[in-house]
Amino acid sequence: MVPLFFISNQPFSGKSSLCVGVGKIFQEKGLKVGYMKPVGTLPTRVGGVVTDEDAQYISNILGVKDELPDICPIVITQHCSREGLRDENFSKEFIDTIEQSYRKIEKGKDIVILEGAKSIEDGFFLGISAREICHKLNARIVMVSRYNPEIVDQVLLCSEYLNKHFAGLIINWVPRSQIEYLEDCILPYLKKRKIRVFGYVVSDKMLSSVSVREMADFLGGQIICAQDRSDELVETFMVGAMGQDQALKFFRRKANKAVITGGDRADVQLAALETPTRCLILTGNFQPSTIVLGRAEELGVPMILVNYDTLTAVEKVGEIIGHVRFHEIKKIDKIVDVVREYIDTNKLLELSKK
Repeated sequence: MVPLFFISNQPFSGKSSLCVGVGKIFQEKGLKVGYMKPVGTLPTRVGGVVTDEDAQYISNILGVKDELPDICPIVITQHCSREGLRDENFSKEFIDTIEQSYRKIEKGKDIVILEGAKSIEDGFFLGISAREICHKLNARIVMVSRYNPEIVDQVLLCSEYLNKHFAGLIINWVPRSQIEYLEDCILPYLKKRKIRVFGYVVSDKMLSSVSVREMADFLGGQIICAQDRSDELVETFMVGAMGQDQALKFFRRKANKAVITGGDRADVQLAALETPTRCLILTGNFQPSTIVLGRAEELGVPMILVNYDTLTAVEKVGEIIGHVRFHEIKKIDKIVDVVREYIDTNKLLELSKK
């Protein structure tokens, strides 16, 4: 058995989601699936154990029973980085620790999915980059690359850098406007260069959405009503800074949205509530009127109270929409469906047997 190592060349490429989708489909085929994230970069503490946030979440979704210290044996914390820079011997046993954990994980498994860190260079100065892990575990790399104008150069560079361990590519978040160019130009070129493409995934608003709760946490805000609807997913946002009549017409253009407006703009808030709105973000730390609060509670629309001014709130929300992890149960089934539709999991399975 050869482990499949899913890596990416930049954060927020959808690598974790694809690990979940591929893992779930392998389990549907009756395979015993192992999962491991050799190097974690999202430290969290679970039962006294420092691990990686995504690793802990994915291992729960896939139902693996291995110990967390083996699922993610190395976590790059601030302390780890500092000591690694001060003492070149600090990390000399890291790669062996990863191998020891992998040997435990692989026992009784038909296939093991490895997940890379945020990007291909993470852990390089500690001697635990993706390339070094591949050398140690004899893994095959599947690169997950978010579509962008420089994707061909990036893929060729990674292929040359990873050499024999590079098995192929999954292209993620392809805009519908770029599908024709991808199929007519990019894919044929990569084929000529003998770079396998296991599939590409078209952009999906639901998968780039964020829950009301996650948005509130990101903004440091307080959900002041309809807390039971905080799992609702927001796909886009609109800014309310006009009169009520204009606002009503404006807000009808989009559904599943968050509306950002001043906490003192009751007219805009009421207009937003009369259209398909997932939440209101009230800026300036102004409490809404009792009329607005009552209407929002009646309709089940959460309102998030934030300290930011409207401009800053807009900038912050723009950072999180489309750059979120998949930690929402509603997304899991969708992720599996997307992988089933777009990714050739049979070819990935064949790869693991070589």
